[in-house]
Amino acid sequence: MNIPATLKRLFWDIELKSIYDKKNCDFVIERVAEKGNEKDIKWLINNFGKKEIYRIIKKSRNITDKTKNFYQVVR
Repeated sequence: MNIPATLKRLFWDIELKSIYDKKNCDFVIERVAEKGNEKDIKWLINNFGKKEIYRIIKKSRNITDKTKNFYQVVR
């Protein structure tokens, strides 16, 4: 699975090709969950599933409380 070019604006600081592998899933989920729009969130859910997204968000130190609360509600 590759990160689509439409998400480039969320990963302005790194090369898209270099970030997707198993060890970077947390980073991808955190960045898209925190900075993405509705279309980006749909991509995230389709590719990772709600359970995995919530698991990462719940333990993350890089996610704001506001975002954590949002995902807890829509879970």
